[in-house]
Amino acid sequence: MYQKDNYVTMKKLEDAPTEKNSERKKAQQRDFATWLLQKAQRYNFIYIDEAGIIRTRGRARRGDRALRIVPGRRRQNLTMTFAANVMNGLFHHKLHQGGMIAERFNQFLHDTSLQCNPGQEVCFIFDNARAHGRTAEANLPAEFEIQYLPPYLPLLNICENAFALWRQALKTHLAEVRYDLLDQPFNERMATVAKLAEQETVVVSTNVIAATFRGMQAYMPRCFDMGDILI
Repeated sequence: MYQKDNYVTMKKLEDAPTEKNSERKKAQQRDFATWLLQKAQRYNFIYIDEAGIIRTRGRARRGDRALRIVPGRRRQNLTMTFAANVMNGLFHHKLHQGGMIAERFNQFLHDTSLQCNPGQEVCFIFDNARAHGRTAEANLPAEFEIQYLPPYLPLLNICENAFALWRQALKTHLAEVRYDLLDQPFNERMATVAKLAEQETVVVSTNVIAATFRGMQAYMPRCFDMGDILI
């Protein structure tokens, strides 16, 4: 059979946006890479991103549904936000209850700016998520600049791999205490998850961020050559 002879296997089906590898998108990634190279000596680049913690799987007896008893219809979640740069690793982080909104994001930008050296030229780099669209209200110092990542380019945000490591560490820790969590009321369980989420940020070391940055640099030639985006 063709499928067997050519090692064709069943895989998870993923959507690939039509514009992902359009010439316009490739030009955007080339322009961003060019800008990054030109400004590297001037700015302290601080990359920012957020990730949610939402449990979508659970255990139940065979034939029963796995349910969470939560206050209200909408499920509650936690959102972790990272600010990282090559020199300092995980520069700043904040855990929020609920999703990211513009007010929270702007407050995070402001709090991060307060930890920077006075007078230093800093550029915050992040994607164009909806909550990131009102940064003019963040009350940042005049020497701070905002730069948005081009669409479909998470590899150019060094927080992406940091989140992957952090999530894996958190998942491992949660697996170790899963039976204790099952005995806790919902609010206590969320408090435990929040505590563990904070603890596991230690895995995002300066070496991890530096390695992620080197990986980003390895991707830059593809940006300059306007190659297809692989993810």
